[in-house]
Amino acid sequence: MNSKIIDFIEKNRLFEKGDIVLAAVSGGADSVFLFHFLLGIRDKYMLKLKAAHIEHGIRGEESLSDCRFVENLCAEHGVECFTLHIDAENEAKASGLGVEEYSRKRRYEFFDSVECDKIATAHNLTDNAETLIFRLARGTGLKGACGIPAKRGKIVRPLLCVTGEEIRNYLDGRGIPYRVDSTNLTDDYSRNLIRNHVFPVLKQINESAETAIARFIETAAEDCEFIEEQARAAEKEAVQGAGLSVEKLKSYHDAVLNRVLMNYFSGNGVSLNGFHLEKVRKLLVSRGKTQLSGNLFAVSDGKTLRFARLAESEKNTDKKFNFKQNVYSRSYFLNKCELSDKRFDFYCDCDKIIGSICVRSRRAGDRISPAGRGCAKTLKKLFNELKIPAESRGDIPVIVDGGGVIGIYGICVDERVKAEKSTRSFLVVNVLTEDSI
Repeated sequence: MNSKIIDFIEKNRLFEKGDIVLAAVSGGADSVFLFHFLLGIRDKYMLKLKAAHIEHGIRGEESLSDCRFVENLCAEHGVECFTLHIDAENEAKASGLGVEEYSRKRRYEFFDSVECDKIATAHNLTDNAETLIFRLARGTGLKGACGIPAKRGKIVRPLLCVTGEEIRNYLDGRGIPYRVDSTNLTDDYSRNLIRNHVFPVLKQINESAETAIARFIETAAEDCEFIEEQARAAEKEAVQGAGLSVEKLKSYHDAVLNRVLMNYFSGNGVSLNGFHLEKVRKLLVSRGKTQLSGNLFAVSDGKTLRFARLAESEKNTDKKFNFKQNVYSRSYFLNKCELSDKRFDFYCDCDKIIGSICVRSRRAGDRISPAGRGCAKTLKKLFNELKIPAESRGDIPVIVDGGGVIGIYGICVDERVKAEKSTRSFLVVNVLTEDSI
């Protein structure tokens, strides 16, 4: 069995000569086997071995006894041992996390606090098979079907090629003691249900069910890596400005397309679940935006799909702008334009204004009839036509009087207040930026 594990280590390049390896040792069969195995190969790889144990405070004296067992094991073999005591149930409740999730989080935080090159955990082939069954029952894709990786960052898992039964048989056959966690015999946790009830049934169908599942995991991992390679190349090909070409995206196979989208948004700090992935895909056939999380959106103008962090005003908050307004006679206004060659960002017929004006950000339902266009449309549709990025729309000043929207600063004036040959006085609006206040 040792030679099988060494072949697995070599294949996955889990250790380098001279590594400082921290072994996670709970005292159970798997971790005790890992500890003894690492002792056996430390000269081969010139490893410096350390051990870490967390006492979770759940099983009372049994848990404390496990901790003493690990400390004595390490002392017997001259291995430095790091221990941490936590109150997992109460601390998890205070943090709002489940006990399993909280315990896992604290474990890896503790492991990361110990100086080392590699963190070796005792996950085995049986654990990997249980993980796949668990994920399938909860819902997963091809990536989730790849199971537990042999290596991720500093974490290495040398025992993924052997079953839990093989490990226990090895220890029992050599009289090597280990601890048995009494909670493993209950059905309080999802994994225990799988271990105690699902796997016995699977083994009635195929006594080598774990090995068969492991072969599937290996195949899934190979297929997944191939799709990842295709997706990485496709994403580079699809890059268009700050986003991705809709035309290119639509040409990809669904398997590649999904991975391109997940990778692109993951690179911008957003993980797409199945629900959001479907909503993003709909943007490939229609313009618009979809909320991913908080103020994070996917936005499409029909040609480019991109990630956007929308301004607060895009979420129906109102933004007011500082502005100056001046009224000029016709002759003065025309002379000012001619002499200074100045183009005003907004002006209109002052006599057509209803009440007073204000300058604000756009609101849902705002409409305008752009002068000379002979039609009315929402500001949303106008901005779409002008290909104005969604995250910038809340920063565009909208000029309003008592009758509604009369203009978009720097873009257009409404037909109702446009200046004509008969205009006697002109209203000029200048929006003040921070530099001009």
